[in-house]
Amino acid sequence: MNTLKNALAAFMALSLSFLFSPKANSWGNLGHATVAKIAQDHLTPKARKTLLRYLGVPLPAIASDADVYRAVWTMDLGFVPSNPEAARVAFLKNFDFTTPLNISPWSHSITVDENFKCYPTDNLDGAYINNAAYYVSLLSKQLHENAEKMDPFERYKAIALIVHFLGDMHCPMHVVYLPANPVKGKINIVFKEKAMTLHSFWDGAVFDSNLPKSFGDMAFLADTASPKEIKEITEGNIFDWAGRTAEKCWPLHNTWKEGDTLPSTYSTEVRPIMLSQLRDAGYRLAKILNEIFK
Repeated sequence: MNTLKNALAAFMALSLSFLFSPKANSWGNLGHATVAKIAQDHLTPKARKTLLRYLGVPLPAIASDADVYRAVWTMDLGFVPSNPEAARVAFLKNFDFTTPLNISPWSHSITVDENFKCYPTDNLDGAYINNAAYYVSLLSKQLHENAEKMDPFERYKAIALIVHFLGDMHCPMHVVYLPANPVKGKINIVFKEKAMTLHSFWDGAVFDSNLPKSFGDMAFLADTASPKEIKEITEGNIFDWAGRTAEKCWPLHNTWKEGDTLPSTYSTEVRPIMLSQLRDAGYRLAKILNEIFK
């Protein structure tokens, strides 16, 4: 019982940290709003009108809601016994998983195999795996089939999760590579004399350069593809996109090791892939929403 109480107390503390620490969340508010702004600019007139009727606000306004309500809407804390030890948050490393916990995890990450192929499920031979792409596919189907009849709040939440998960699954450190690297960049590094994890760098510090802090300006910098390029970027389905993201981002997981100091220019060095990931997420989000509300 004490183990359960301690875990739940730590869970509440961690939940509060999600609410008040932007750098604990993938891309941060700026990145997620940028993805949503790019998507908003590529919606069809019908999809834009329908989404505004359902939400009352443009997409950037809801882009980070899944992080704001992370401890309520989703449970991405590694409670599942089959999760790799290294992938669990600190207070769960010695947790007694024989204690019943009625928790349904909706991950903000994706999992791929050794060939960078994303699994079309969150259950691999009885083992839970991180798979935001899978949840996007489920939510998209739900909205496509029944959006008009859904409870307004549940409909808003489904849209907000899709918007957020598309951004999450394009963040380089939100990929779990099985079996090679399940830790999603959670190694300790130093950047500009600040201790952080590599995961935290991509969750916010990557913007720490001479880039503008407006999501509109960021979207302007990222949204540079031609119609032909956009067609190529959006070819395939959500699982294809996840696999292509994983392959593209794999080198970023192997450049640094525990205790390394990143050069002060690193955020500028990785700017091209950062902008291209935000861009691709925006185009793909627009495609999904256009198909749902066509």
